[in-house]
Amino acid sequence: MPLPLFEALCVVVVLLTLALHWRAEPTPASRARFLSDYALLALAGFVGEQTSITMYRSYGYATDWHARMLDVPLLVPLIWPLVILSARGVRKALFPAARPWQRPLLLFVLVTADASLMEVLATRAELWTWSEPGHLDVPVQGILAWGYFAAAADVLLDRLEGIGRLLVVPASVLAAHALICATWWYGLRWILRGDLGTAGVIGVAVLGALASGYAWHLRSKGRALPPAVLVPRLAATALFAALFFSTAATEWPYWVHLVSVGVPYAIVTRMPKREAPTASPRGAIPAQ
Repeated sequence: MPLPLFEALCVVVVLLTLALHWRAEPTPASRARFLSDYALLALAGFVGEQTSITMYRSYGYATDWHARMLDVPLLVPLIWPLVILSARGVRKALFPAARPWQRPLLLFVLVTADASLMEVLATRAELWTWSEPGHLDVPVQGILAWGYFAAAADVLLDRLEGIGRLLVVPASVLAAHALICATWWYGLRWILRGDLGTAGVIGVAVLGALASGYAWHLRSKGRALPPAVLVPRLAATALFAALFFSTAATEWPYWVHLVSVGVPYAIVTRMPKREAPTASPRGAIPAQ
């Protein structure tokens, strides 16, 4: 897919998804809160991206991206908040009784799963490149980073109020960097480095199978994603489906990753029910 076309579709997806989220909010206060969360996540996402590029020099964006600020295409920090906010909606629907300490952990898992698919597809499409190999040319820490950021921002968005919410920007970025560095120095420096090859694909398949089994468990408990949560995700899903079929559809490892991430979501998706037509009483005269 040509990059200008991808950028144009991203703009459409961002605007459409924002409108759908806005419409789903029940009150003016909740709409204001949603816009505040989005703006803070977008600003923090830009700061996190720029500081990561500057500090680590482990990845970079293609030079053909338009509307850049420093090293970051502006579309990137506009897209990622929607991924995080969408994952928060999924968490609320599937885990309504989650305890405070469980909430950021659940969000970390959901965002990391979404980020894993987005990262490998975008890297395959050469929208950005990594200096170190890993799973399908994406190092493991590159997949975990957005999950760290999302979990940290989630805690801060829930606990800070008023002008104090501005602290979401520096605090979430610092927390994400701390977790990235800790993961590197005390784990990924020694393991899961280099090209993971078939072993990485098998690992993703195993995780996907476990997630699918747990999704069936949730479905058996009556937990599923309602249309209000599902519909805003469909635009982004369609965008990355188009990216997949235009760049990676002939390569089986990407199919494995797509299925591993997509099937658990499909299992917990609640399809709208069709209402059966009401039979007219025998002998009744149809209304004219």
